[in-house]
Amino acid sequence: MIVRDRLPLKRIWPQAWRRLLMLLVFDCTVAVIYSVFHHTWISLNGLPIAPLASALTIFLAFRTNAAYGRWWEARQLWGNLVNTSRSLARQYLTMLDESLEDPRRVPLRNTLVLHQITFAHALRCHLRKQSSFPEIETLLGNDAADELRRFKNVPAAVVLRAGKLLKQAREEGMIDSYKWISIDENLSVLANIQGACERIKNTPLPRQFDYLPGVLVDAFCWLLPLAIVEDLGLMTPLASVLISFTFIAADLMSREISNPFDNTIHDTPMTALSRTIEMNLREQMEETDKERGWSGALIQRRRQVVHDVSPVDGFVF
Repeated sequence: MIVRDRLPLKRIWPQAWRRLLMLLVFDCTVAVIYSVFHHTWISLNGLPIAPLASALTIFLAFRTNAAYGRWWEARQLWGNLVNTSRSLARQYLTMLDESLEDPRRVPLRNTLVLHQITFAHALRCHLRKQSSFPEIETLLGNDAADELRRFKNVPAAVVLRAGKLLKQAREEGMIDSYKWISIDENLSVLANIQGACERIKNTPLPRQFDYLPGVLVDAFCWLLPLAIVEDLGLMTPLASVLISFTFIAADLMSREISNPFDNTIHDTPMTALSRTIEMNLREQMEETDKERGWSGALIQRRRQVVHDVSPVDGFVF
């Protein structure tokens, strides 16, 4: 995700330069034919270019609003995941009764918190179609990773494993039925968050809704120099390319944000959010940096999660 106050043009240019170059060549050809060789037949001055631009703007606005709605819902879901993770960690650490006679109980609480951290990382990788097992091995160990390899839906399996640990805690008397129900409700919230993210991921915008704006933008950009060459003459390429760039950029940006889990520069910053969850939950467990096993460089990197921005690119992923 881009976090700068302004969008660098170099982020749009690689996707738009070919279309703009072709349009520039066409615009120059039209201008030369009309102004130098005086072939006035090439002009379409009667073309109602202003109403066409207005209609196209409305069409693009509808698509952009729909795309932004998907992006914003994805961001809200991950914000809900951050809050739910903190609530679950608090419940694990405060509702499971300690016992001086049974030293296993405190580690079980921490193990449940680590499962919540694992869920955040696993969901991120699941949505981006990446492997989450390096994270799982680091957080839960090789045995848990081998157990989870049997599942295609790893985040759901992590929640199931946490539920089984809660059942074990209830059977051992660490938690009563009322507290167990309260925690289970938050586990259901995790399942709902994952399901909503998968719905956005697996249900793209309707093809015609995604395809037609691009076709209409191209048609408008090719007709534009024919409509303005009579008034602008040799200045037609400059005006045409600037106007075309506006519509092409709007088309590209709305297409990019319509898929918020595709690991692009316009993506929901899931890596930064999952790191935030891990940092917050480990702090709730009162772990020191040494206990976490983090090197000095990694500690500094994770402490700067909110500002984890490349000085060149301005990204948070």
